[in-house]
Amino acid sequence: MLRKKDRDTIIEDSYNRFAFNDDKDKLPSWFQEDEARAYRPNVNLTKEEVNAEKDAIKAYNSRPSKKVEEAKARKKKKLGRAMDKIKKKATVIADQDLNEASKMRQIQKLYRNEKKKHKEEKTYTVNKNFKQSSGSMKAGRNVKFVDSRMKKDLRREKHKAKKAGNSKGQKRQPKK
Repeated sequence: MLRKKDRDTIIEDSYNRFAFNDDKDKLPSWFQEDEARAYRPNVNLTKEEVNAEKDAIKAYNSRPSKKVEEAKARKKKKLGRAMDKIKKKATVIADQDLNEASKMRQIQKLYRNEKKKHKEEKTYTVNKNFKQSSGSMKAGRNVKFVDSRMKKDLRREKHKAKKAGNSKGQKRQPKK
């Protein structure tokens, strides 16, 4: 036990598959009481039970948090109120003496404009290095990290397309 190497080999050799296979009759009572306090029985579960538990955990984790649910409900309520206002305006338009097509166009325009107001748009954050943004910083729900290289490539492709033909897609005639 004086040398570390010998001490480690003795300890290592003392662990084997029979280490906890002692007769209960030959052990002292104080040891049995201590073991009973610390011992946890090994429960054998079937695959079905394990899978059922995993499914329950997945179902719990997949549902959105209370904050998210409340925010969605507030948004829906706000949109509902706005649509009620639009409905009143639409009934006024429907009662006017105009032809049906123009009435429909006006009503559709009202609804389209209102939906546009309530639509969330993505904000694009330009970073020097895309890897930095995706690893260390966490993007929000409506934030998209964009690499400056990506933006330059996109701009270049647009320029190429414009050079190849005008905006209507027709080829330019060479100058004479």
